[in-house]
Amino acid sequence: ESRTISLSQTALIDRLITQFSLHEAYPASTPIEPGIRLSRNGSPRTTEEIEQMKKVPYRPLIGTLMYIAVGTRPNIMFAVQYLSQFLDCYGAAHWEAAKRVARYLKGTRDLQLNLGGQYTTRLIGFTDSSYASCVGTRCSVSGYCFPLGSGLASWASRKQKTVATSTCKAEYVAASDASKELVWIRALLEGIGYPQEGPSPLLSDNNGTIFLLGDPSFHNKTKHIDIKYHHIQECIAKKTTLVSYVNTHDNIADAFTKALDTKQFVQLRGFMGLS
Repeated sequence: ESRTISLSQTALIDRLITQFSLHEAYPASTPIEPGIRLSRNGSPRTTEEIEQMKKVPYRPLIGTLMYIAVGTRPNIMFAVQYLSQFLDCYGAAHWEAAKRVARYLKGTRDLQLNLGGQYTTRLIGFTDSSYASCVGTRCSVSGYCFPLGSGLASWASRKQKTVATSTCKAEYVAASDASKELVWIRALLEGIGYPQEGPSPLLSDNNGTIFLLGDPSFHNKTKHIDIKYHHIQECIAKKTTLVSYVNTHDNIADAFTKALDTKQFVQLRGFMGLS
């Protein structure tokens, strides 16, 4: 017998709107504007501006948004990850971007994360990266997510700690991070009575990374990659996972690495199990 569990944080979103006086604000169609380019150098410079921005509750807002993103709203995860980089140097542009996330939640307050249903409990992962997207450091952003049933059971958006020298390396690092989460989820599922048969698919939209992982003869092209990121090679050898291709437009992890236009964002939001 199939069951569906729907999770939401409507009450918290309503409190957020009240706390930050956004009752009359217009709802936004996406949590973050496509093509946005904020930087640490964009912080206020004059003494007057600095004092003015100290009165802005940027950190409390980001903290509340992070709690919502981690709990039931994977669709704002990238936006919150992006804005949380400026907690010590925010300016007017950062504040407006943070309020946009809240305005998006205001317009979609009734969305629920639906888990379970008639879908199989087979674990599948999606991984992606946005190459050199950080303006200040030129680091890439990794994103992964794992649907289980009708909705996402795990998701993350993180800036990579090292500068990738190519798109392929950025995707390789992202896939390696995803493989660690995959191993943990497989162990958890086995512990509660849902062992996974065969390797769990990890889907990427970068053919170069897939070829690199599938052919050891490319070793010379991976020697510059930190050893810890080769963990995924061991997972493949042990048949814990199998990295396969997925079209970019169907890659749910794309929403965890960059700001998307409304059409693509809404499509991937549906794939996340939010309705």
